[in-house]
Amino acid sequence: MSSPSGLYCRAIRCLKATPDGLIVLMARVGLGSFFVRAGLTKINSDFSLSDSALYLFREEYKVPLLPPEIAAYMATSTELILGSLLIIGLATRLSALGLLCMTAVIEVFIYPASWPDHLLWAAALVLILARGPGWLAADRGICKLMGHSCKDAAAHN
Repeated sequence: MSSPSGLYCRAIRCLKATPDGLIVLMARVGLGSFFVRAGLTKINSDFSLSDSALYLFREEYKVPLLPPEIAAYMATSTELILGSLLIIGLATRLSALGLLCMTAVIEVFIYPASWPDHLLWAAALVLILARGPGWLAADRGICKLMGHSCKDAAAHN
């Protein structure tokens, strides 16, 4: 029978053996889905911006230098497009960078008191930026089709 410390050490070895690609996949799908769902709450069934989304950008989400209507369309399209790209792993690092910038805007101008949430989003996005899309990503497939070795995508997986 194994001692508790032996079981703990075995569990840690197993966790350390978890491929980065799996961790990045979880971050991509989880965070991408979060942003897509947020974008979907802002549109109607005909893909037009909802009145409630416009109201929020006029009354609550006051982004400086941008008219509320433009900010609403930019935020919604960013959430839907970059979130979707993140999920499928296409233009992964560019998508993560865009969502990281959006997270910074939300933190600084919209909900500064929600910094724990934004820090969690930023951590996942920085992981994706640092480790790449992982092995189950469209970027990796495209890289292989073009005859590249995908060294940065495979190096940490």
